[in-house]
Amino acid sequence: MSLPADLSELSSRAAARGLGPVSVVAHTGSTNADLKALARAGAVHGSAYVADAQSAGKGRLGRDWVSPPGENLYLSVLLRPSLRFDRVPLICLGAAAVLAEIAGTPLHIKWPNDLLAPDGRKVAGLLAEAEQRGGVLQWLVLGIGVNVRSAPDTVPATSLGSLGGQTDRTELALALLQGLHALPDQVATRPQQVLARWRVHAKMLGERVRVAGHEGRAVDIDTDGALLVQTRSGVQRVLAGDVEMVALPGR
Repeated sequence: MSLPADLSELSSRAAARGLGPVSVVAHTGSTNADLKALARAGAVHGSAYVADAQSAGKGRLGRDWVSPPGENLYLSVLLRPSLRFDRVPLICLGAAAVLAEIAGTPLHIKWPNDLLAPDGRKVAGLLAEAEQRGGVLQWLVLGIGVNVRSAPDTVPATSLGSLGGQTDRTELALALLQGLHALPDQVATRPQQVLARWRVHAKMLGERVRVAGHEGRAVDIDTDGALLVQTRSGVQRVLAGDVEMVALPGR
């Protein structure tokens, strides 16, 4: 299978910007699985894997990610930051902020790293897989799926194109790789700035949510990326879970 024209120059353009190496393929099972294998074989920081289509893509909590050819962006990037393993959530939050900033249309972040249209339909998601040794992060693979030109009809979803956003997959990938390349240093030296960038797009803050057995108002995120939920019994720290927005009576 040959590459579609709009992805054919991604590798060379990434190299010209000092990014990469970027492998671009017409089809694979999972860009994350491919890049994890390369990470274990010694691939360098900033290596990326992009596919025109996937047959075994996965989202958070093991969900399938619909990955047809010629439509959307399926990208994984390898980071080898000199960070403690507990900094991984901040990298994920920062990656979601990067994507929201370059999308070309307003997007909202649902904690921790789903990107939604203002009406709540899903546009993109991130999946992080990492390896650590003695509490020190060895490598992190960030898998990012973006509905660029189309969206699955099996879930409430939409695309950047439908929202008037960026539809050039190469330009989107280059901007994303550029932002992710700088992210580990920002997490290491300016973590509060990373959190502030995330908060700008986190319209769920201040809203009533249900997550990990807690229901209350999402008030903020902690310095380690935990969601802070104000419940009747006090503020609860949530480190993992799937957030459900809770509609209030009369709204």
